[in-house]
Amino acid sequence: MNNYFHNKNFYKFFYNIYYMDSIEDNINIKEIHDFNLENEEYVKYLKFLNFFFQKESKKDKYTRNFLNGQFILIDKANPKKIIKITPTKFINYHKLYIELKNYSEIILNKISLLIQSNTNINDNHREEFDYLKKKYISFKQKLSDINLINKEFYNEIEKLLNEKIDKSTQLVKYYYKRNEDYSKITIMISEKIKNGLINIFKKNNNKIPNDNEINKIAKQYNISSIEIERWFTWIESTYLYLFVQNEIYKINNLIKTKEDNYDMNSKYMIIKSPIINSYQEDSVPQSVSI
Repeated sequence: MNNYFHNKNFYKFFYNIYYMDSIEDNINIKEIHDFNLENEEYVKYLKFLNFFFQKESKKDKYTRNFLNGQFILIDKANPKKIIKITPTKFINYHKLYIELKNYSEIILNKISLLIQSNTNINDNHREEFDYLKKKYISFKQKLSDINLINKEFYNEIEKLLNEKIDKSTQLVKYYYKRNEDYSKITIMISEKIKNGLINIFKKNNNKIPNDNEINKIAKQYNISSIEIERWFTWIESTYLYLFVQNEIYKINNLIKTKEDNYDMNSKYMIIKSPIINSYQEDSVPQSVSI
């Protein structure tokens, strides 16, 4: 999802963050956050917008227009094929969190003033009190949702970092073992024989062959069984070293992906479903609300 936000015009246009007025009481921030991460139609929506704002090219499949608040893409090969996109609204939930905290404090102060007021409490006071109480409960719930999102994210990152530390410890162990195993080898072999041993190791499910197989290989190459076994031991430790190294690479990529998604979703979290109408003129529009 993150790759769709690299265009400067895209950033400029969609940096309209809607705060308190667009955060309705019944909106569940946690559910919206999870929806943003998982919804394929949302990704499709971002792809269309990224195309709309990118620099025009002769190779473009669509011509573009903006009319009545809608992004319009017209198929060059068949101008009757039209895609109309009604944009969504985004929030930045890091900024929203600060706003919610500030508003909550203001509401608490107003409630305290109402309670401590020496004037007679009338219907207007009760109505204001009920309204403030409702908003305070709503804001506190949303603060709790954002805290949960952040907690889940940092817990996931911490878990991955701990896993990376464990793998890195293994990597160091295999690094030294690989060097030690190589130092025990007394007879050098050709690259062709070494590649042959590596292929045998792979075909044996990345395990050292049994003694009988080693003896056969030793006889084939006219090298002592002890030396063949030493080479297989080195091949095994090298394999384990590279395997763990690749596991660390995967963890690093996963951490980066999670951090990028977290950062992008925190800045551009959808709170109102966009609508994509894809149709051919003289036919009934097919509306997709996501």
